[in-house]
Amino acid sequence: MDEIWQREKELRSQEIYNGRLFSVDYCDARTIVGWISEYRYFLAQRREPSLHAALKIKPLAVTGTLSCPDGILFGRRSDRSEMDAGCWELVPSGGVEDTAVGSAGQVSLERCILIELEEETGIRASDLSAPSRAVALVEDPQSHVTDVGIMLATACSAAQIQRRFAALENREYSELEIIAFAEVQAFRRDRARSLSAVSAAVLDTLMQPGVCSGFLSNTFEVTQDPHYKRLE
Repeated sequence: MDEIWQREKELRSQEIYNGRLFSVDYCDARTIVGWISEYRYFLAQRREPSLHAALKIKPLAVTGTLSCPDGILFGRRSDRSEMDAGCWELVPSGGVEDTAVGSAGQVSLERCILIELEEETGIRASDLSAPSRAVALVEDPQSHVTDVGIMLATACSAAQIQRRFAALENREYSELEIIAFAEVQAFRRDRARSLSAVSAAVLDTLMQPGVCSGFLSNTFEVTQDPHYKRLE
């Protein structure tokens, strides 16, 4: 694992950070239990999939479906991204880090998604027109990332969102695109090869009849299992 990490640092000219992420141990429709791992272990698992049997790292992430009067927001990831470089995905999206774990060992997924929203688009929580709602739980079998799909809505127009995005100093996405509601299924089909696996799974779940009426509730909780410790 140390060799993999050193090789990645050399490839990226040292531009890589060994953060700490929340890894899922157990989950159901209301609760996620997990532990904290270093990012370098997950990266090693990504580069050498056989390590998953020993490391069992399943990062927790959030994926937002931001709707505005003009449609649903998607972004194309930078070609410099470690995961899904150049792919399209729902925006906002991001991993749950150890800093999101509160003193009682719980994580506010709403806070996580709102932080990602402002960092990636410039849209603030005060710009939302409805409460956020967790509606899907999916896992990418290749990366082992577990994502909670969260519905968001804003009254900002597509033009306003693009202006907020253009004003950002550091952009995670090379471009944003707002897809009209009537065209989302066609977008999902036509860009199947360039759409991230997690976003595709979230979309497929949300497009199932009856799902948006409440798969998960706003009381969805995440708990850090006190019996687990970080890998040594």
